Amino acid sequence: MHNVECVLCKCTFLNKHTIIEYDTRLTADHSIAMDQIQAYQSFAKACLLVTVVAVVIIYDRRKANTTTKNEENNNKSRRKKPPMAPAGLFKTVKILCSNEYPSWLLKTAKELESSIFRLNLFLPGATMVIQVGDPDVARDILTDPSTTKPEALYGAFDCVTGGKSSMATSNGKFWHDRRKGMAPAFSSRHVKRMNAVALEKVEEWIEKKLLPMVEKGQAFDVGKEMIGISMDGITETAFEYTMSDEEKISYLQELDLCLKEFLEKSAVNPLRQPFGLLIADRRRAFVAGQNITSLSLQMIKAYRKLENPTKGTIIDCIMTNDAYENDIERAADITTLLIAGHDTTAYSIAWILKELAKNPNEQRRLRDSLRSMDPKDWGRCEYLRKVIKEGIRLFPVSAGGSIRQLGREYTTKEGYLLPKRAIAFFPFMNMSRNTNIFENADSFNPSRWDNPTKEMNDAYMPFALGKQNCVGQSLANEQLHCILPRIVAEFDLTVKDEGTVEYFLTLKPAKAMLNATRVK
Repeated sequence: MHNVECVLCKCTFLNKHTIIEYDTRLTADHSIAMDQIQAYQSFAKACLLVTVVAVVIIYDRRKANTTTKNEENNNKSRRKKPPMAPAGLFKTVKILCSNEYPSWLLKTAKELESSIFRLNLFLPGATMVIQVGDPDVARDILTDPSTTKPEALYGAFDCVTGGKSSMATSNGKFWHDRRKGMAPAFSSRHVKRMNAVALEKVEEWIEKKLLPMVEKGQAFDVGKEMIGISMDGITETAFEYTMSDEEKISYLQELDLCLKEFLEKSAVNPLRQPFGLLIADRRRAFVAGQNITSLSLQMIKAYRKLENPTKGTIIDCIMTNDAYENDIERAADITTLLIAGHDTTAYSIAWILKELAKNPNEQRRLRDSLRSMDPKDWGRCEYLRKVIKEGIRLFPVSAGGSIRQLGREYTTKEGYLLPKRAIAFFPFMNMSRNTNIFENADSFNPSRWDNPTKEMNDAYMPFALGKQNCVGQSLANEQLHCILPRIVAEFDLTVKDEGTVEYFLTLKPAKAMLNATRVK
């Protein structure tokens, strides 16, 4: 019994202990669960707080961005477009390809009282077509690395160069590799060499042509004669090739046919391009382009026959540049450089000689300055520098200027918005004859450069600016300072017939006849 009771008591004790242990474990487990729940609740609250803060931040940022965009849109809407030139589409195209283009630009800027205005043109890929005659805006755009040449416009010139793009009509690596390879040809050493040959050509012209005309009392066509000198000089020095008189005459005639068809007639009448095979003049222009390319290929052939070609000449740089894949590509750049080099310098000299003939006091002053110096130092004559600068200012041969496509948008000081991808024309004559910058802007006055203002210097950019400026400007400047003093120092010039002002790509004095008298 005792034993039974002992067993029962023991069982009872064990059961009580077990219950106590179970209750203790249950209490412990409950406490742990409550701690976990509290931890989960704290974590959830933290997550909720982070989420709310993130939503608030995102909302504020989106609101700020929306406000900024609205402000930008409002600012853009407040920025106005440049005024529109008073000419319709077809009239504008006709004017751009006509003799009156430079004078029309000057007149329009005056009428609109704005040096920046829109042209009523539609060009593929262009958001706007504008004329920029403000030197500050022009400088900003031309020197901007994102600015490019609009290949849709410059590409028309490829018809003159055998259908191949050239250094003058391209952008990017294609342009850069060719331009970089050309740099040695315009080093100071080669410029001096080419200058010496140019001076020899002037001496030859004086002896064989000018003096006989002086003796007979005959006038000479200043534009035509300067073109002849320039052609002889550039072909011999740059391309190591001597053009015959027949080749020069043929080249100039074929070039005139090409340029007028592809850059003038086709622009005025776009139907000439798709129906070109039915138009005799256009078919003839393609033949002319082939003849011009053939001349450039003949120069390449003559170069390869040279036993010791001069290193670093223009043609040598072209022939040794791996960027060119074949002779047709080389011929395209030879053609381009020959076109660009023979008339710009020649007509600049012609304009200055004509202005000196019209202004005898200025001519006499320049001659006296030159005669007081050693001929070797004529290039450093200060008054010669001013005469040249004034002549180019008054009659910039590239009067229509350069054309570029904007790589970004601009806002002018007048509040005009010039959008990205707009095509801009930069007429240098509008800048150099800006009456807000130059007093008596239409007068020939070299003394204005005695103490030029910053605005005057900034408005003078005859060779363009930026990475795609004129590659041959150093040579052009040297030849101006070489050829002009040689003629003026020995001959007194007077005007027999002023001729006319003609413009097609270049501004030229057509049929301007001058008389020359030898000064003792």
